[in-house]
Amino acid sequence: MKTQQLFDSLLNWFRPGEKTHVFYVEKRMKFGKYHVLHRENCEVLPDVNGRLEVGRGSNMELILTQAKKHYQHVELCPQCCKIEKPESNA
Repeated sequence: MKTQQLFDSLLNWFRPGEKTHVFYVEKRMKFGKYHVLHRENCEVLPDVNGRLEVGRGSNMELILTQAKKHYQHVELCPQCCKIEKPESNA
């Protein structure tokens, strides 16, 4: 087991319910406007040459901030990085 895998396993053990993911940002811009942030298991994740690892964790907003240190305009992948919004009781 690699060191990073061991670290991720320990994090998952100490924080049940919060799975640690590896996040990547596409190097190429979509529509000339933004880069896309993906999880490691995304169906549309570019190959190794077309992506940059930006972090590991469970807090997608924190990872998005990390990605924006590399690229100014970054959007979440609609297939793998959906942020659940709390339901309003209106």
